[in-house]
Amino acid sequence: MRKNLDQFIGCIMGGAIGDALGAPVEFMSAEEIFARYGQRGVQQYVEHEDGLGEFTDDTQMLLFTAEGLLRAWQRSVAKGIGGAEVSITWHSYLRWLKTQGYEKPAVVDTYGFEDGWLLRRRELHKQRAPGNTCLAALRSGKMGTVKEPINNSKGCGTVMRIAPVGLTIAHDPELAFIKGMELSAITHGHPSGYLSAGVLAMIFALMVQGDSLAFAIDKSLNVLQRFVGHQETQTAVLNAIELHKRFEGEDLSYTEIESLGGAWVAEEALAISLLCALHYPNNFEKAVLTAVNHSGDSDSTGAITGNLVGFIVGEQRLPDAWKRKLMYADLVRQVGEDLHTGVKGGSFDIDDEWWNKYPGY
Repeated sequence: MRKNLDQFIGCIMGGAIGDALGAPVEFMSAEEIFARYGQRGVQQYVEHEDGLGEFTDDTQMLLFTAEGLLRAWQRSVAKGIGGAEVSITWHSYLRWLKTQGYEKPAVVDTYGFEDGWLLRRRELHKQRAPGNTCLAALRSGKMGTVKEPINNSKGCGTVMRIAPVGLTIAHDPELAFIKGMELSAITHGHPSGYLSAGVLAMIFALMVQGDSLAFAIDKSLNVLQRFVGHQETQTAVLNAIELHKRFEGEDLSYTEIESLGGAWVAEEALAISLLCALHYPNNFEKAVLTAVNHSGDSDSTGAITGNLVGFIVGEQRLPDAWKRKLMYADLVRQVGEDLHTGVKGGSFDIDDEWWNKYPGY
């Protein structure tokens, strides 16, 4: 199995870059974007006067997804207790909730809640347009599941955080699909929400194994068809593929992007991101700039596209200026490195430093 450190960092860093590029224009129409930033729209970070870019809740939640999966992995190896990915990641999402200014629900008993390193990073204790569905679901104190949905939401907050699932469960892409669904359903209960997350998780797992993006999409669609309520997600992805083929060899405009929707819901965010990644798989700049310059959820499509193409090209081929001017880039890079490492030590030789960083609970 291919497991390239440069690609793992590229995935997480690329997502944060796309997120930061799209953040300032998330609620602007395409016409407003082009009127303010010129006929090509946003071409660099524009949020801060010093030219720095800052990621949003999309990347924040992705980082806490990574933390939960790494803690579960550490628990499995060090203690021999597997199968806790969902509950442990739920607890990590509650730590993200705390960074947004809310205490964990009193009904939730989370041993060692303050342990680990990510919650102590003060840069993350900042509201960056957190999704109302994620906040409400986590504040409820109840963990949503596929069988017992917590709501009927399919907002894109269910899919923009999912890339680490495929990176950590790459040994079994179909299991990655299931775990992507389950982690998504913690906060979003509509099938188009958690199935979109399952598709994306499996795509990443297959790419880690060496599949091209196109092959990974095809295989994931075959698995998607097994699930009740798959039609909406399937149609969205097939529309993206059709658009890519129709305009192959030509640049995409915001008109093509917007024909897939506004990306406020999961299947549209997935479709737009797959379109941009399929169309520009080896051109990170074009892929993410196309993904953010439209009337819709620009930071989410920028983030997911950045995850996809960042993995394909690797961290070394991401634009130096964007890496250098990304706020908290060291934190983002560290999570990419840690996802590549996965776990240290074993049941007979626990690595204390790693356990303190990612305690198995």
